[in-house]
Amino acid sequence: MFRWIVIFILFINFSLMVSAQNETIYMSVLSSQKHQWGNIENPVIGIFRSSDAGRTWEHIGWQGYIRTFYTETGPDGTIWAGCGNGVLRSGDNGKSFTITTGWEVTEALKVRVHPYRPEIVYAATAYGVYKTIDNGNTWREMNNGLPALPFTSDLLIDRYDPLKVFAATEDGIYVSPDGAGTWNRAGLKGNGIRTIVQHPTTASVLYVGTEENGIYVAKDGGLTWNQINDGLEHLTVYSIAINVSNPDIVYAGTHGGGVYRSINGGSTWQQVIDGLTNLDVHALLILPSDSNVVFAGTLNGGLFISYNGGDNWFFNSQDGGQIWGLSVTTAKPE
Repeated sequence: MFRWIVIFILFINFSLMVSAQNETIYMSVLSSQKHQWGNIENPVIGIFRSSDAGRTWEHIGWQGYIRTFYTETGPDGTIWAGCGNGVLRSGDNGKSFTITTGWEVTEALKVRVHPYRPEIVYAATAYGVYKTIDNGNTWREMNNGLPALPFTSDLLIDRYDPLKVFAATEDGIYVSPDGAGTWNRAGLKGNGIRTIVQHPTTASVLYVGTEENGIYVAKDGGLTWNQINDGLEHLTVYSIAINVSNPDIVYAGTHGGGVYRSINGGSTWQQVIDGLTNLDVHALLILPSDSNVVFAGTLNGGLFISYNGGDNWFFNSQDGGQIWGLSVTTAKPE
């Protein structure tokens, strides 16, 4: 029996390596219980990259103690990272990074790159939204219409209309029709919004995760929101991931409750935590080439992986690490 289990695991790993050959996963580790204060390389925090579906990870920076919240690759291959000291950029596949922002931009929690124009990048920060239209050479504050205290946790660029941008703030959802030039309230006033995602095939369907009130869905492009918490017993939701192959399958990463899964578009939820030893899940990622493979980044527990859509979880890497961001691109590094 043991021999067949080993063969099965090897087969899974081989299959993942083949199917994920054009995918690169980026993991942002904010901090670690095993941080080496005297080591300038800091091999346990920063930005990590995997080109074999999480089988192995490469540490690509940053040197020195830089808190990294989220990393994303633009359509031209440029790597952008939202960090405690602003926004970092790498144009040489992660060999080196440049800090593109000054002291006016700190606590960059998310970076979002325009899907067709890689020189346009947005940053969600503790002080609102910033934007560059020249590949990070200059940045502008874009808070016209946002709350007076515009703490912004996440941004969403509409897949079909890139001028339309949504902001997840401490006071609900805001929407801009003109690339963050102006903002209008789009609902959920008084809610601290932690994440916002768009349905992979129906652009008018949006999901948000909140600080204390669970998950809301809008089916009209963000005009009206309905709470969908049936079965969701932990109501602080850090992350949401939707299965592109079957959008009825939705995952939620929660504070204290681990991962919840819905198989009916969020109408009902079920906790799926078998093997998950840390239940503060801050980041989720579904592998595009195989939707059964799901990653869960935890706070102080490292990275976990499931090979069967969340039924079982296995520790993957970064023991003791705070995994704040996971992203994937289909452009494999050279």
